[in-house]
Amino acid sequence: MGNNMLIIDDSEEICFAISEFFIYKGWSVETANSVEKSLEILKNRKFDIILIDYNMPYINGAVGVKLIRALDKDVSIIALTVEGKEIVAESFFEAGANDFAIKPIKMLDLFSRVNVHLNNKKRLKDEEVLPKGIDKNTLNIVLGCLSNKKEYIDVDEISNLTGVATKTVNRYMNYLLDEEKVILNNIYGKIGRPKKEYKLK
Repeated sequence: MGNNMLIIDDSEEICFAISEFFIYKGWSVETANSVEKSLEILKNRKFDIILIDYNMPYINGAVGVKLIRALDKDVSIIALTVEGKEIVAESFFEAGANDFAIKPIKMLDLFSRVNVHLNNKKRLKDEEVLPKGIDKNTLNIVLGCLSNKKEYIDVDEISNLTGVATKTVNRYMNYLLDEEKVILNNIYGKIGRPKKEYKLK
């Protein structure tokens, strides 16, 4: 059984290009040219991945993510935007998105990113019981942030990008270290404790 994707973008060209690529890869794809239309679709169907544009008419993508999360807490959401500003990324993560990608989209990069999120979800699903203090949705958001970074990233930056409190991020990074899912890099200064940075294995 193939994977299912919903693309929310008011550009017919972008919807067509992404749809054709993923259909060729064996996916089932549905499109919506507005957040309102996507919400109607989501009332009757579940998806593995949702791609949503930021600059949408009437309701922007960040607000759209919040509305989608009210209907489906588990679907992986990747935001698409031509704006690479940190404040835009923060608005998406705070709304509940798992990741964001900058337009123009490179299809192979997008395909790779989508597969990372599918694998993350499968890994979480395979976990029989998460330890106390580790929430599946928050863990997915942290993993999404890490998957968007090829270089090492520290706890403060993860917190800023996701809206998750620094203390909470620390707890999740310790969990991921115990599970051997991240690599730790200690940066030693002249005095004090080393600065800890992480990236996915």
